[in-house]
Amino acid sequence: MAESPLERAFGAMLKEEVRRLNRHLPRTRKTLKDLLEEKTPSVETIDGETILMKREELEGLASILPPHLQMKLQLPIVVQRRFDLGKSVYTVSGGEVEEFVLKTLLGLAELDFSNYKTREPFYIYKPYLSELIRKIHSLLVIGFGTPEGLTSAL
Repeated sequence: MAESPLERAFGAMLKEEVRRLNRHLPRTRKTLKDLLEEKTPSVETIDGETILMKREELEGLASILPPHLQMKLQLPIVVQRRFDLGKSVYTVSGGEVEEFVLKTLLGLAELDFSNYKTREPFYIYKPYLSELIRKIHSLLVIGFGTPEGLTSAL
């Protein structure tokens, strides 16, 4: 069914608003290994600001990940507030390594990464998000919108 001009205009306005909300997201991400080698670990945001990452938090992640995964983990981890999934539901933007790290920090990963496979979507609810923020505040960024809106904002 074709969209009406009003629906198209609303969709365009919504897309622009999501883009503006997500200007704080990283322009690019770096591996844990690369960030550990930097004097001042940081990445640039879409709007040109800098996200500084705490060395203690980076070293904490390094202590739970083998070296080959430190070269795959992309930071900061983007957690998406998904309006399409209901109130206070978040998902992880990234791959299995990012998801595995968050599950490990939450005590939800039952296997080591060599046996880990994503079986179902990993939804993060408010209590989990609060715990992650306490543990790795400088390594997390929260984005807003629908999956399509977030994809275009990154």
